[in-house]
This record gives sequence, C-alpha cells and structure tokens, in this order.
Amino acid sequence: MKYMYDMQNGKAEIRTVVEQEQEIHQYYWWCHIDRFEFVGEEQWTENDELYLYSAYLDTRKNSLYPWNDAIQVLTVSFGSMRRKVFCNIFNEEHYAVVEGYVREIWQRGWDPRDQFYNANLITCPIPKRLKLSSKLFISISTMPCRTQRTALRVHINLPKQNKEAVAVCVKGMDFQEDVSQRLVEWLEAQYLFGVSAVTIYKYTVSKQVQNVLTHYERLGKLVQVRIDSLPRINSTCFVLNQNEHKTSHLLQFIEKFFIYYTTNFHIPLTLPGHSPNLPLVRSRYIARNRQQKRRHELIPYNDCFYRHITTHRYTLILDIDELVVPLEHDTYSDLLSAIEANTTVDRISSLSFSNVFKFPAKTENTSWAKHMYMLRNSLRSRRTSDRRNYGKSMTNTATVATVFNHFALHRLTPNVTGTIYVPERLAIKLHYKLTCPVESRKECAELQDDTVVDRSIDRFADELERRVDRTLCELHLL
Repeated sequence: MKYMYDMQNGKAEIRTVVEQEQEIHQYYWWCHIDRFEFVGEEQWTENDELYLYSAYLDTRKNSLYPWNDAIQVLTVSFGSMRRKVFCNIFNEEHYAVVEGYVREIWQRGWDPRDQFYNANLITCPIPKRLKLSSKLFISISTMPCRTQRTALRVHINLPKQNKEAVAVCVKGMDFQEDVSQRLVEWLEAQYLFGVSAVTIYKYTVSKQVQNVLTHYERLGKLVQVRIDSLPRINSTCFVLNQNEHKTSHLLQFIEKFFIYYTTNFHIPLTLPGHSPNLPLVRSRYIARNRQQKRRHELIPYNDCFYRHITTHRYTLILDIDELVVPLEHDTYSDLLSAIEANTTVDRISSLSFSNVFKFPAKTENTSWAKHMYMLRNSLRSRRTSDRRNYGKSMTNTATVATVFNHFALHRLTPNVTGTIYVPERLAIKLHYKLTCPVESRKECAELQDDTVVDRSIDRFADELERRVDRTLCELHLL
C-alpha cells in the first residue's frame, strides 16, 4: 500500500538499471564443497528453492565487475530474492565460491505485488584462476560453502569476428489451433528483411506447425527450443561408425554428443516450480494469469538474448502477429547502418519501433491468395500508438544485461543511452490483432473504425508471396 501511495505522489522507488562496481567476495580459502553429482538436463534445475534455467559465459565490458569475466545465470524465484546468493563455479579440476549479484528483471512500477514467480539474472564473477577454462559448470546456493548435487553446464560461445545483424526471438508458442500457413508467411518475411536466425520457444503446437518448424530447422534458418530434455540421437544428429560403438571410443562419442547439445540449444521450456505443465491446463493457466504470464516470458526473452550475444549485433523480440517493416531500406542491416550513422553504436541500448494495429478487415484485399494473411489485411489504424505503448525494440547485444518485452532493461555501463525511438518514416511495426487489446479499450472504436490503406509492405509483396508459395508447396500445405 505504501508503494502505491508513493507511486501516486511520484515518489515510488525505481530500481537502478546501471550497476556500480562491486567487490568480488571469494570463499575459496576457508570453505570446502564437494563436486556436483549431476549436470542439469531436465527442464528446470532446482538449487535452494531457486529454479535455474540456463547459464552463459559473458566476457563483455561492464561496470559491475570491470576486471573479470562473468557467468550470467537466468533463474526464477517465488517472490523477490532478499537473501544473498553464492555461486559454486567448477572447471574440470578446480572450483571457486563467490558471492553472486542479483538483478530482478522487473520494475515495481509495472506491478508492485510480490506473490509471483519472478525472473532474475544472477551475475557470478569468475576468479582469474578459472578464466581460461574450456568447460565450466555452476550451481547456486543461499549459504556459502553449501554443496549442491546438481549443476548447470555453462554455455561458452566463442565471439564471431563479424557478427550478423539481427536475430529474432519468439516467446513460448502455445497454439492448439493450426497456424502453419500464417507462420510460414511470417517467417519468410523475417528472412526477406535479412534476419539470419530465428529462435522459437514452444510449449504446445499443432502437428502442422511442428512440421513447419522442423522444415526451417533443417534448413539451418531456425532454432526450436523444445520441451524435450535432450535431443534425439538419430541419423540427422550423428553418423555412428563401428569404431564409435567400441568402448575405447565412448568418451569421444559423449564429447560429440555434448557439442551437439550445447550448440543446437535443445533446452526445455516448461513452467517452473509448482506451475502446471499439462498442456491444456498450462494453456488455461497462462491465459488467465496475465501478470504471471508476463513474468514467465522474461526467461525465454533473456535466454534468447544471451544465446546471441556472441553471434549477432541485435536481437528483436516479436510475436508471430508482429512485423517490423523497413520503409526506406530493403533490409534490417541497411536500416541499422542508417540509424548508427547518427549515433555512437557502443552507446545504443535498444531501438524502438512504433506500433500500428491491423485488425481483420470486413473486406479483405482479394487480389492476394487466401494463405497470404498479412497481405490480404491491408487496412491499418490511422493512428500510430504512443511510442511508449506496444513498441518493439532491437536490443544491442554489446551494451545490455537484461531485456524486457518492449525494450532493454539493465545496461552494462553508465554511458549507454536509454531507448532510442526510431522515426516512423524509417520503419514501423505492424501488429495484426484479431481484437482490440484490453489495455486500449477506451480507444478501440477509433482504432478499429478509423483506418487507412497500408502500403508499407507492398514493395516486398511479390517476392514474399513467391517464397511463401514455394515453402507451402514443399510442405504440402497448399
């Protein structure tokens, strides 16, 4: 109640999004812990009532631990974490125990209630003696010197010398219905705009949608983050010769398996803790618990972000009913070059694109085939949404620590800017909605009735249809 009172009077505390330098507290010299027994391979790894999802090596410049590399651990806790946490870091031979730094991926101004599962980023500084380790594992405890039976393997992804421009991230897909044709149109639009990687998290999808995802994954254009706890070992994963079946080659095979596992990102996506995970029950739970849903989505958003910090310059979080269309350029890469020409790149946190709604028209543009959903719905709301509402952002992987649905949240250094709003003349985000969002109910009549013809995607339309037709034919969906 006090927070709500302070918020009404403009005095509510806002959590800092840029961290001050922290001293590294090591406990190596006076405590002993045993090595872990298991590597977390099931959905979520539980350590002291914390649910660990993934861990990544982070070598980027930062203000928190400027002289050390770090391990970034994505976790979920019930309620805010008020206790200290301790990171048990292992390589092949040694270990270290250091105090971790917790950042809750949330601002209380969005919803101050604390009775939810909350997403957190735990940053664990790596002592110098473990810096050059080729393999790292980590567990978390709420007391120093406490042994945990299960640890996470840390993703160690070598930086690419020349990063790709944009990777797209899609939160947990949960569709009982068949949206396969719309998904193909949406994916082909991403690739047409120059996206080099799409990472999709999924709960439950139809057989037809699964076939689409598998098709693009085989082409190397898409990564599915699956509910399966481990990838299947089949002829598409490995070709096993007779020697590899021999005992003397078993270790070589296991190494080969884990290289596959850590580079193809087949990591579970279920709900943590006591949340339901039977598909239909989970779908209802997600639909009926909007505030918890928003918090749960922060794990795949940030996991996707960290998957791409070494491979892409920006990540773009989208739903499959959203499309960012460049208006003066052919690709996102060209668009970014134009924006960055007027801004110091290492100061950009996120680039936000304004939203316009497109509701299904009573009279569709029948000059396009029925399977071209986006092209047939050619009317948009005349009014562009306020730039602070419904926008989506490209987030800079060199300057940001955590991401929210619409923009970057925590920044790595103080000299990084807040969100930069891209002029509408350069690009726009089209949002294909079946109904008016509940948050805009006071404006729904205007948004739905005051419309204009949208020409933003017209110059891409012929090539988009050609690509979609080709893929739908290959998948026998036409």
